[in-house]
Amino acid sequence: MTAYKIHVIDVKNDLKNYIWLIEHTASHEVVIIDPTEAQLVLDYCAAHQLIPSQIWLTHWHKDHIGGIPALLATKEMPVYGPRAELSKIPMITLPLDQHSKVEFHDLDIEIIEVPGHTLGHIVYYIEDLDAAFVGDTLFAMGCGRVFEGSYEQMFHSLQRLAALPIQTKVYCTHEYTLANAKFALSVEPENVALQQRADHVEHLRYLDQITLPSSIELELATNPFLRAESVDAFRHLRKLKDTF
Repeated sequence: MTAYKIHVIDVKNDLKNYIWLIEHTASHEVVIIDPTEAQLVLDYCAAHQLIPSQIWLTHWHKDHIGGIPALLATKEMPVYGPRAELSKIPMITLPLDQHSKVEFHDLDIEIIEVPGHTLGHIVYYIEDLDAAFVGDTLFAMGCGRVFEGSYEQMFHSLQRLAALPIQTKVYCTHEYTLANAKFALSVEPENVALQQRADHVEHLRYLDQITLPSSIELELATNPFLRAESVDAFRHLRKLKDTF
C-alpha cells in the first residue's frame, strides 16, 4: 500500500467547518472532501505542494459544496457525490450510491448510504486507512440534526457506522465536540469514559487545537446517540439536543 497522509483545513467560519484532504504522498495528488470554500484549499495546496485531483461530497448543504465552482474554474477534476442529491448538486460528475466503487490510486473506497441529516447523505469508508469520512451524520459525541429524513432512518444510519471496525477513525466536518460533550454529560453524568474525554476535549479547545478524528471505539463508549438502543431512545435524545 502506497503511503497516504490526511490533512485538515480549519475554515474558521461560524459553523466550525473542517475540509479534509487525502494526499497520495508519492504523487502529491489530493482528494478534497466537502470544500466549504475554494481559496483556503488552493492556498493550502500551494503552500504544501499538493495537487488537487478529486472532489468528494457527502451531502448537498452549502457549507459542504460552496467551494466547488471556484475549484473547478482552476482545474478540471472529477466530482463524486450522492446520486440521490444530483438535483441539488449539479456539479457532480460521478454520482454514487451504496453499490458504487471509488478509486484513488490504489485505495478502494466503500460508499455507505446514511440518510437522515439529508436524504442522500453518504459516507466514504476506506478500510486500508482505517478511516471514515462521515460528513454531518456522526459527530464526536454527537450526530447531525434530522433535517430531511426520519428519526428511524438516522438511527439506522448511525447503527451502520457503529458496526464499522472499532479502530476506524471518524473524520466529521465540524468542530462541535465541546458542545456535544456538555450535552452528553447531561444525559450520561455517571459515564467515566465520557467525563475523561470531556476534560481532554476542554483542554484541547483551550489550546485552540482540533479534537478530531475520533474513532468508532471512542464513540461507542462516549456518544449517547450511538449508544441509544432503540429508535424511541434516539428520538428522545435528538429532541433534547435540539433545544439544549
